[in-house]
Amino acid sequence: MFGRKKTSAKLQHDAELLELIYAVRDQSARAHKILNNSTEGATDLRQQAQVELQEGLFDFLHRQARTRKVSGQQVEDFSVRYNLERKQLR
Repeated sequence: MFGRKKTSAKLQHDAELLELIYAVRDQSARAHKILNNSTEGATDLRQQAQVELQEGLFDFLHRQARTRKVSGQQVEDFSVRYNLERKQLR
């Protein structure tokens, strides 16, 4: 009775963390793509800092997921669902 509520709360928070991780990963990929396509020198430094910030945030969130011991099955389910949703948006 009491364990179920705690477990469902953990699963909910883990799902939110996974959503954030994937969102940051996508932002990082977009920032990296912009940096690679950029031709201006002044904006390169700003964009490079943005890419490094996004990569650092992704690493931090990834470590948090490992610390929280997010279920591998939950990660797999989320990844499949996320990738299917992205395909439908294209």
